[in-house]
Amino acid sequence: MSSLNQDIQTVAGLKETHGSAWDAINPESAARMRAQNKFKTGLDIAQYTADVMRADMAAFDADKTKYTQSLGCWHGFIGQQKMISIKKH
Repeated sequence: MSSLNQDIQTVAGLKETHGSAWDAINPESAARMRAQNKFKTGLDIAQYTADVMRADMAAFDADKTKYTQSLGCWHGFIGQQKMISIKKH
């Protein structure tokens, strides 16, 4: 049996256990969401993003000539435009 089918059965069993409070849950939809999720917890997401950030910082520290400040300038420009918009209204 595939992992998806096992998850569908597991969610269906949980749905029966919890009664009418879980009526709105579709076991197949919940199983598909679980199959598509790369991370199980918020801590896993934080660890992954921290690893990506550390790798990016190491690459930047190794050779700063490959990076620009344009993204920071863009955010500053957007922030300035937002403040102008707020002052108008």
